[in-house]
Amino acid sequence: MGEFNLVDFAAHYQKGFRNHLVAVSDVPALVESFKRYGCYATYFFFSDEVLTYMSAQTDNAPTIAGYEGKVWAPFLAIDIDHPELAPALEAARRLSGFFLDRWGIDPNALQTYFSGAKGFHLMLDTRLFGRVMPAKNLPTIFDAFRRHLAQELPEPMRETVDLSIKDRVRLLRLPNTIHEKSKLHKIILSADEIKNASVQEIRELACAGRPLTLTDETGFLSRVDVAANAAASELFNRVRRQSAKLTRKPFAYRFRRPVDLSRPEFRCAGAQKIWESHIEPGYRNNCAIRLASEFRLMGLSSAETEQKLMEWNERNEIDLPAAELLSVVHSAYQRRFPYRYSCRDPILQKFCPLPDLPSCLRFTAARASAD
Repeated sequence: MGEFNLVDFAAHYQKGFRNHLVAVSDVPALVESFKRYGCYATYFFFSDEVLTYMSAQTDNAPTIAGYEGKVWAPFLAIDIDHPELAPALEAARRLSGFFLDRWGIDPNALQTYFSGAKGFHLMLDTRLFGRVMPAKNLPTIFDAFRRHLAQELPEPMRETVDLSIKDRVRLLRLPNTIHEKSKLHKIILSADEIKNASVQEIRELACAGRPLTLTDETGFLSRVDVAANAAASELFNRVRRQSAKLTRKPFAYRFRRPVDLSRPEFRCAGAQKIWESHIEPGYRNNCAIRLASEFRLMGLSSAETEQKLMEWNERNEIDLPAAELLSVVHSAYQRRFPYRYSCRDPILQKFCPLPDLPSCLRFTAARASAD
């Protein structure tokens, strides 16, 4: 681990929630101080370089967002989610079986957790891959590695693998902490429990925490020896070589601002419907972030998008607090490139008024030709 021993600790009741860089050894005491409720940490570790990055920020409160320096990780995290949990459990079973039976990894190198709500966290010890050094592109390598693993699942299950956890500042819920909504704990599961326990049995187990025997309380620092695995090393090194060969040319989005901002026309029929509709609680924030992303893709500034979301909020009686809308806009604009939600997005699908994919393609083509 060496000099890479800092993580960003976050807690539900912590002032500011995140941007609290601490040594990983300090995390267990912090978790206890927040009574194990809603506690998180980055699974990538940072050196003191991140503190220099944050201290150089003068315009706003120091933030870890946007940091692009070297990172290191003791575990590669695989997040498997599904609203109904049972499909996520089946996917976790299949991937666990793939690692243990097909690859033949040391069982001590795989930590499997129930997240406390709708999924599972599979943690692969990076010593399986050989010597993994701190690097700027380690998040990219991990992302490509997860995408390869997702292909080992039957097609309907592949979408349970969350591929959005690829950035270096992503938080992961800490073991034996309480989920804010379900009130269940994130708990470690044995290989036998993953293989044989039902969803209901796992939820019952999660009513309390469980001791960790193979790692420290954070789940990040192993207490056992783990040897490199030939199959895991081969895939990891192949992905790493492919990443090294990638030469990305500077990319710039070409925005076409709407002529009339008072009547925006979205290329997505689902987004258009959201813009024109009253949204019930439970969907408001998800709809707001999709509108914000669409406005950014139109070339609007963050200030203009804030104004448009305030207008949407008032006109359609959405009743989202202004602070939440500002937070949504910040999320949509904090990355270098804008994010475009696809037609596979479940929120856009819910609100889309079109009957099928051909209708969607015709709608999109018509809006694009009108730009």
